[in-house]
Amino acid sequence: MVRTRHLAAALLLPLPLLALPTALPTARAATPAAAPATTRLPTTAAPPAGSTVAGLVVSVGYAEDKEINTPDPASFPVPWAGAPDTVFLGGTVPGQTACGTLPACYDAGALRLDNPTSAPVTVSRVDVDMHSSLTGGKVFPNLWGSFTVPPGRSVILTENPPGNNPSYDNFDTSGFPGNNCTPLTVAPTVTLTVGGVASTLVDSTHVLDTNGIDLGFCKPAHNESLQWRPIGTPSATPGSSRASVTLDDATPAVTAGQARTTSAILLDSGGFGLPDVTVSFKVIGGPDAGLTETAVTAADGRAAFSYTPSGTGQDDLLASVTTVGSFSSPPPLPCPAPWTCADIGSPALTGQQSYDPSADTWTISAGGTDITGTADQFRSVSQPLTGDGSVVAHLDTQSASSSNAKAGPMLRASNDPGAAYYAVLVSPGAGIKVQKRATTGGGTTKLANPAGTAPAWLKITRSGAVFTAYTSADGTTWTLIPGSTTTLALTGPLLGGLAVTSHNAAALGTVTANGLRVG
Repeated sequence: MVRTRHLAAALLLPLPLLALPTALPTARAATPAAAPATTRLPTTAAPPAGSTVAGLVVSVGYAEDKEINTPDPASFPVPWAGAPDTVFLGGTVPGQTACGTLPACYDAGALRLDNPTSAPVTVSRVDVDMHSSLTGGKVFPNLWGSFTVPPGRSVILTENPPGNNPSYDNFDTSGFPGNNCTPLTVAPTVTLTVGGVASTLVDSTHVLDTNGIDLGFCKPAHNESLQWRPIGTPSATPGSSRASVTLDDATPAVTAGQARTTSAILLDSGGFGLPDVTVSFKVIGGPDAGLTETAVTAADGRAAFSYTPSGTGQDDLLASVTTVGSFSSPPPLPCPAPWTCADIGSPALTGQQSYDPSADTWTISAGGTDITGTADQFRSVSQPLTGDGSVVAHLDTQSASSSNAKAGPMLRASNDPGAAYYAVLVSPGAGIKVQKRATTGGGTTKLANPAGTAPAWLKITRSGAVFTAYTSADGTTWTLIPGSTTTLALTGPLLGGLAVTSHNAAALGTVTANGLRVG
């Protein structure tokens, strides 16, 4: 059964300005801090001075979704019509023929004015110069009249606003001059008049003129949609005009009844936070699979997903945003090839793991009583190593399921619980242990036990019958662990990877690790 909860604020639909409510929030609040994260969210910087006027942050974009010209959902500007805390001064392409099967569509440049201050800002006029100094250029003189941007809200300006809606696209900024396929060097400008003072901003990165050419005309023709970014700022990813949504922890370890908060951040194509956008969260795997929730991004582009887990283990999360379609955060991968993931020794609690390729990070939740004695219980993530080589990993975090919980690189003869192995394992309270089992079903020998806890870089190497363990401060320069070198009569391919045990039959322990390499 799907459990659904909704946190989104009521949508502020396009309204005449005189109809705006008199009691308005003074400013958008930043999203509260989330629980400790697996993946560090990007930090959003303040927009550059060249994109602000009278306290307003001015962003530019281009929206096209008419006919069969389907845009990339992450490139179509968001927020858009109907977004929370947003006044939309624009209208659809006139005529259903142009829209095809769509109920409404657009083909226009767009401006977004965000007001992060605590006071309203009245704009008496906005003039947009699309290369008027060139043959075929044009000035769009004050299509939107005078309007007020309320505190903590946004106003979007685009084609065919209320009171100025002709029978054609009256803000098609990509077409002046028309049918141009040679990138223009003259940049569009936007002039805002506030309090009788006119301020001109330069669209130096050519968003309103769709990269300086008529993208919809030049061959091969492209959809013209370009995601918002503060005017005059470059794309965060060269050649890309897409928004991105990222989770701080896509694979949280959860405990039944203990509240959990995960955050998403939505960034525009310049790498700045996008406010007033509804983010949909979904648990796609784990004890709470099927749980959904929505939240609206704050001024910094962050939205929080808080819930109380129904079970214990690991949840797999996805965050998505809908425009003319949907785009989402990178999905967690359970166990991508060539890795093999399995419980060894039948722990009472089943372990699980996931891999986030965007951060090169593993999240492993493991049960098991220990890796010691004549047989082991743990969670293994491994792949074959033929001949000489090494296993390297950065153990980033380790939960304290026990002070003797263990996690680290291992080379093992097989997945038999009593198999021979060599490993270097970090623990929350018992230091770093270098261990071996020389024969199947034999006892475990502790070779070295220096101090240390996560985060820690660890490495083991095999050279013929000689095995050695190392630590590092940076993953580049390695220091031999004294006493770790030993010989083992292991022949043929070995299983190399990470071993994790909670050292607690009644609880799972969770480890995050990156930089895992075998070879």
